[in-house]
Amino acid sequence: ALLLAGVIFSFFLVAPLDAGAAEPEVRLDVAALRGGAVPRVHIAASPHPRSAAFYARTADGMVQPIHFTGRMAQAGDGGPVLQIPVGEERLIRIGGTPGLFVAARTGLRQDREAIFVLLAEDLPAVLAETAPVSAAVFFRQLMAVAHGQKGALHILPYTIAAAGLPPEGSSQAETTAFEIAFDGIAPEAVFTLADILTVEGSGPLTPVVIELPEAGGGIGFRYSSPASETGFRERLGKIVKGAGLSGARIVAHGAGTHLTVIAPAP
Repeated sequence: ALLLAGVIFSFFLVAPLDAGAAEPEVRLDVAALRGGAVPRVHIAASPHPRSAAFYARTADGMVQPIHFTGRMAQAGDGGPVLQIPVGEERLIRIGGTPGLFVAARTGLRQDREAIFVLLAEDLPAVLAETAPVSAAVFFRQLMAVAHGQKGALHILPYTIAAAGLPPEGSSQAETTAFEIAFDGIAPEAVFTLADILTVEGSGPLTPVVIELPEAGGGIGFRYSSPASETGFRERLGKIVKGAGLSGARIVAHGAGTHLTVIAPAP
């Protein structure tokens, strides 16, 4: 019990989001887009030079890199990594600009997609293949390449309506912020759970930030939902089970908004 408490305490000391921050470090202008519109990603200025890799997570569950060319790209190689200089804020239009692309839409009335932004101190290309890969494969590749990096994966969900149709309004219901820590769960599984929670289904378009874990460190994220504490815990439990962690337990702490997902016993 003392060990678990230490894990939980450590996690909340390094919570991915700062509740007092004026705005997140990486954000979208608009999360509900009309057909033909493109996501616009803002990266806040920092006193440290950083690398940012951009990936399109499409409605079919596949991920592919968003390639940049010329002076925007790292060494001009046309890869998915941009260099963010010290003190410079960046506005990136994902699509509609030479050198950028995303996969074709599915053609449904409204698709739910996401931009993955991996922001770190010194990042090599994680996924450079032209062909899309599944989100699960992408997360495994991410952990293999980004191991030991200081940074975070930002999942920025959005919806986009088919051409000619207005986007459906997202729910503006009051939400509760849930803190979710993971004990004994592989980082790539945590990324998968966050991806399903954030992009799959019809929940709120809540961005998620997951700090890359340090050796022996904890991992977790914050998610805002209009669901009740019981309803959210039940949904999270179904996602955990559906992701192949059927023996995992979810433990609630305090008021029920602090949750820990504990790996199944070997």
